[in-house]
Amino acid sequence: MRGLFVLLLGLTLWAQMALAQDLPKPRSVTVNDFAEVITPEDEAAIDRALQELRNTTGIEGTVVTLEDRARYGGSDGLEPFATRLFNQWGVGDASRNDGFMVLVLALDREARIELGAGYSPEADIRAQDIMRGTMLPAFRENRLSTGTRDGTEAVISLIARPQAQGLPPPKPRNNWADKAVKFMFFGAFTAIFAAIARRHWRRRHCPQCGKGKLVVERAPHHAPRPEGGYMIDETQITRSCPSCGWSETRSSPMPQRIWYDPSGEVLRRERNPAYRAASRSGGSGFGGGSSRGGGASGRW
Repeated sequence: MRGLFVLLLGLTLWAQMALAQDLPKPRSVTVNDFAEVITPEDEAAIDRALQELRNTTGIEGTVVTLEDRARYGGSDGLEPFATRLFNQWGVGDASRNDGFMVLVLALDREARIELGAGYSPEADIRAQDIMRGTMLPAFRENRLSTGTRDGTEAVISLIARPQAQGLPPPKPRNNWADKAVKFMFFGAFTAIFAAIARRHWRRRHCPQCGKGKLVVERAPHHAPRPEGGYMIDETQITRSCPSCGWSETRSSPMPQRIWYDPSGEVLRRERNPAYRAASRSGGSGFGGGSSRGGGASGRW
């Protein structure tokens, strides 16, 4: 029985690693606005608040916006996807597991406050209050930027800072919770493999017409400069279907930022901080923390 359990655990870890290949890489340890729904002013405010929290308490928090989760292997549901992304990035200190993630999925109309494993059940209740009372009302009025900023600031003041002060003290997990985890293990195992099969099918077939043989093209993205010329710091990866014309483009940071003059001559080069953030510490830049799935979800 023990050997079977070890085998299943190993297969599960392998399956999770396979799913993690579809997850986005972090551009920053504070704000990762992939969906581009946060205004520059709100992004700057969130970044300052998270940096101050990290500098004064050591608690790592990050904000992530995505258009949807399906393209990142998230067909198994919001909560499993948020936990998988949290753990893949390793948000929070590995010894304390007190990190948090505010995740907003713009087109899916879903949001999640994912908490590290070190938080007590009371923190889940606070997270649900923040989700219902602060974030969802703004999201329902299409104020995604405001709701994300206010929600993040509320998590900092009502959950993260009390955690840093030891208020309230963490409570031990109940036996029923341990039994529930064991019971859910086998169901999650099946769901993971189903998601892997779906992911591999999706990578080879067009999501619009269902035909295979997608064409993949890579090209550097030219960002025009106000003074003339352009700058390159990311590669655009385009998948297209020759049968129906469907296409999808994603961006991937390059190791360097390169500035060119209008004639195409290189002006200067420098390291790309977005690439470094995605490369260090196993691809995240965080402290290696983990989550058991605590937090709160919302849909609007």
